[in-house]
Amino acid sequence: MSEWSPSSKAELEESLDELVRQAHQNGVTVSDCGYELLHNDESKPDWDLTILRLKRQ
Repeated sequence: MSEWSPSSKAELEESLDELVRQAHQNGVTVSDCGYELLHNDESKPDWDLTILRLKRQ
């Protein structure tokens, strides 16, 4: 798998985990917020991504 080209659901999850972890380490607030990933190109789908921080029990 290349860093930003996952070809399976497992690779996508791994890539998202790494991206969120690095952003958090860099001081970016990533928990409990949503991101609209909108594209001007009609051939690319738009997405609404929500990230929730889980509490460990």
